[in-house]
Amino acid sequence: MRIALITTSVAAAIAIPMAVAAAGPQMTSSEFLSAVQCVAYESAASPNADLGLAKLRLNAEASKQPSAVAAAAQREARAISAAVQTGETVAAVGCGGSRIADEGRAGRAV
Repeated sequence: MRIALITTSVAAAIAIPMAVAAAGPQMTSSEFLSAVQCVAYESAASPNADLGLAKLRLNAEASKQPSAVAAAAQREARAISAAVQTGETVAAVGCGGSRIADEGRAGRAV
């Protein structure tokens, strides 16, 4: 009986912080916006790039961000896409630090 109680207590002590972390945003608003911009730039620069996993993670993170931040990220991604469609040159300055964008590139580099 004691072993079951101890095991349950330890499992709860581990699971509760993990659940709280999973429920809340994993990035600050500025990190999220930067990651969205970087993935949008990468997508515009290389339309055949395998960015599905990065986009999936960003969509999951968008649901955890404040609605105003998620809407701003969506507007930014659309603006980048529209700029590319009109023939504007798109340069991604400072995107090397985005872990989500880097993960998308890592999948393509293999």
